[in-house]
Amino acid sequence: MYSKIIVVLALVAAVSAQSHYGHQQHYQPQHYHHEEEHHGPVHYEYHYDVHDDHTGDVHGQKEARKDDSTQGEYYLIDADGHKRTVTYHVEGKSGFIAEVHREPIKGYQAPQPQHHQYQSQYQH
Repeated sequence: MYSKIIVVLALVAAVSAQSHYGHQQHYQPQHYHHEEEHHGPVHYEYHYDVHDDHTGDVHGQKEARKDDSTQGEYYLIDADGHKRTVTYHVEGKSGFIAEVHREPIKGYQAPQPQHHQYQSQYQH
């Protein structure tokens, strides 16, 4: 009697498993609705300047954007003592359009590296 019940349960399990994992499943593509994000007008403006006498790092930037128009400028002091200024703008999808200017700085002296003698705090 028990063997008949086990055989029937095994057949039910086999038929059930075949419907879940067999080739009867059909691919149903999911439909996505592409929705573009719309943002309001973009307006910003910022600027900063860095002048670190210890490291000799001198640079800065300013930029402003209104809708699809971006204009800006950044500058830095190159290691050879020239000031490099890059003026740029972007109009819509024009890409980054830049002009680079370099000019020597009169009397520029590059910061000198400072060497410190290591002294061990441990004595032998």
